[in-house]
Amino acid sequence: MKHIFAVMLAFLSAMVLSYAQPKRSVPSAPLKPQKQPTGWYVGLSLGPMNNAVKMDFSDRPFWRYNYVEGWQYPGLEVHRSLGRRVLATFGLNVIQRGQKVETIQKFANISDFTLMRTYLNVPIGIAVDLFDTRISPYVSAGIYGAYWLSGKWTGAVPRILGNPYDENYSPSEPTKLDFEAPYEFSSNDDTGIKENRAEFGVWGGGGLRYQAKSNFRIFVGVTATGGLSSIYSPTKEIKDFQKRKNTGYLLNLGLTFPINKKNVNVKK
Repeated sequence: MKHIFAVMLAFLSAMVLSYAQPKRSVPSAPLKPQKQPTGWYVGLSLGPMNNAVKMDFSDRPFWRYNYVEGWQYPGLEVHRSLGRRVLATFGLNVIQRGQKVETIQKFANISDFTLMRTYLNVPIGIAVDLFDTRISPYVSAGIYGAYWLSGKWTGAVPRILGNPYDENYSPSEPTKLDFEAPYEFSSNDDTGIKENRAEFGVWGGGGLRYQAKSNFRIFVGVTATGGLSSIYSPTKEIKDFQKRKNTGYLLNLGLTFPINKKNVNVKK
């Protein structure tokens, strides 16, 4: 033990003596330009989507809406660092939002159908990492705007004479006929209700984000979306008209890389 204390004392004495020596001026090392991120990141994101259309069916007890599985196809992600833990986010993608109407079994002679709409989707928002670490949970929220590009019908309709989907009607056949057909957008119909191509809404969620030493980022999260605008509007006065809005949940996976690096002078 005495030897250990003696070594420690000698070491401290050497430090004090070296500090007390007059300092010689040493020329500073030359600065070397290096590429450093400016805070812009670009990449891709994708994931499965569950969507339904919100509507009050209290006056139609034999109908109900259910969620429909769709996809957010691989789309553009652009992020801008606003601080060590804050990001502004911008997206551009194609997303499927479904509408499924089902009938209760005792009304089996009524049509069941799924309408899958495909939208060009633009989400904008803010994401905040909860910790200043390489792996951190995050929360995010924002708004979105979308434009309806195309649609497709699938489902079953009653087998009745004159059904446009049933060219070979026969009373001996099953009571329903499965069908699949493109859905044509209509700005008006005989009921006085038009379909709206454009919609907007809000979104929010959270997940996990990982930042590698090379500065690429991976994130996985769950996002809830809620439409604020109706996908249908009346073209004439309709008593008790109900707005119908998209609502859904998205599991998204993304990868971004730093771009637009600039020269910063650092020591060699």
